[in-house]
Amino acid sequence: MASASRKIIITYDQSLVSLKVLEWVNSHSILLPDDDVTVVLAINEDFSRLEGPGGLQVQGVLGGLDSTREYRETVRLLEKQGKERLEEVVYAIKQLGIKNVKSETLRGRAQEAITKYAKEQHADIVICGNRGHGYLKRYFYYIYNTQIVHIY
Repeated sequence: MASASRKIIITYDQSLVSLKVLEWVNSHSILLPDDDVTVVLAINEDFSRLEGPGGLQVQGVLGGLDSTREYRETVRLLEKQGKERLEEVVYAIKQLGIKNVKSETLRGRAQEAITKYAKEQHADIVICGNRGHGYLKRYFYYIYNTQIVHIY
């Protein structure tokens, strides 16, 4: 009898912790060939802090229009670099023999965006780094009954 594929989300933020997570996943043979794996990156692009409610320009705050343009350009650059890194991770995971691997760039604060995405996707397992913060683990476990694996 063939087992059902698992929906696995791996969080990735280009940090040293994220790299260690990927190494750990690889060295412990966590992923199975039929798993559906999504590598996610969350980018917080809260323009409302610069633009004001409803996207209206706030003059004189942090330099006005020029600062807003610079901020948007910085977010675009981070997003571009993030997508490039995500594609590298997707490629590396596919080299392990995992068939179904994709990437997603999420918007918003990481814990909220990842939580929402995991719920929408009905994730079975969320794998993320742990820098001593247990909030995400508790949140997934108690609210969504999703397994979460914290590494490092």
